[in-house]
Amino acid sequence: MKNTIILSGLAAFIQVNAQQTVMPKLKDAAAFPVAFAIDPVRVRTNDLFRRTVLEHADGITATNCMKPSRISRQKGTFDFAEADELIAFAQANGKRVHGHTLVWYIDTAPAWMKQIRDSTQLENVLNGYIRTVGSHFKGKVASWDVVNEAFDNKTGAIRTDSIGHNGKTNLNLGRILGKDYVARMFQYAHQADPGALLFYNEYGQETNPAKLDAVIGMVADFKKRGIPIHGLGLQMHINIDTPDAGIEHALRKSSETGLMVHISELDISMNTAKTKPFKPTAEQLEAQYRKYRFVADAYKRLVPKAQQFGITTWGIADADSWIPGFCSCEDYPLLFDQGYQPKKALTGFVEGL
Repeated sequence: MKNTIILSGLAAFIQVNAQQTVMPKLKDAAAFPVAFAIDPVRVRTNDLFRRTVLEHADGITATNCMKPSRISRQKGTFDFAEADELIAFAQANGKRVHGHTLVWYIDTAPAWMKQIRDSTQLENVLNGYIRTVGSHFKGKVASWDVVNEAFDNKTGAIRTDSIGHNGKTNLNLGRILGKDYVARMFQYAHQADPGALLFYNEYGQETNPAKLDAVIGMVADFKKRGIPIHGLGLQMHINIDTPDAGIEHALRKSSETGLMVHISELDISMNTAKTKPFKPTAEQLEAQYRKYRFVADAYKRLVPKAQQFGITTWGIADADSWIPGFCSCEDYPLLFDQGYQPKKALTGFVEGL
């Protein structure tokens, strides 16, 4: 009996490890590009991080180093060092680069820019910034998130508030520049790099019908006026309780625009109550596995192949996630654990792909 138990345990061990060995890389499992949002410092200093990017990703998005607050910390100055480092890494390894982001009202607007109150001055500054940055990366990035999060959560209208969800004073683009500023930013981006695909990037479409309708309405208006726009980014920072029907509705409605659809910042949190300390239960890990599988499958089913720009997770491993810092709580929302080992969530994602 003892030998039987030992052999049974060994067989199970071999079976599990065989499954891990043959688990396909994300870029091999998907019929569309799969990418990670990453930071060049981690690429340079963390071998596990770098290896995971090289093995699994078709493309990369810069988490922070291509945002205005990093590139133009002081008025009239442009620092491309970190972003260029990321571009060089991508080019050397055949990875597509998605630029993030040219215009955002929140923290990534440099402090000096937030002090501008005159509409003409701010318009000229943003135009100059977009032209300089877009021209610098021309031919090096495939696409840009031109404007990020322009719509109000409650009303679906263009934001005109000065205080963001982080409680800090933000750049009030809608009030200073008027409600049509988003269209002009897309025009400036197209002039800077006519070859880049231009995306509008937003969060909450899967749970906020007013915001989803506002984005769809903006696209229809842009098409009528000939404003250049090529794609929609659905950030999809969701959790294990996010309704599947809402995810499907957002993907379906976005696809109906005829634009490319990018799940641009995917992560799936488990600590919905934001408790401390937090250790996920077996049921929560199973729910995260199922949700990753569902998102990948829904994207594949509902977005026509010609419109599939791809899926990007915001970070690689739980050690990289922005969520614990944002909620001041513990959470484990990504595909790999803090040691860059595959989680059950990765199995679900691959199954969905």
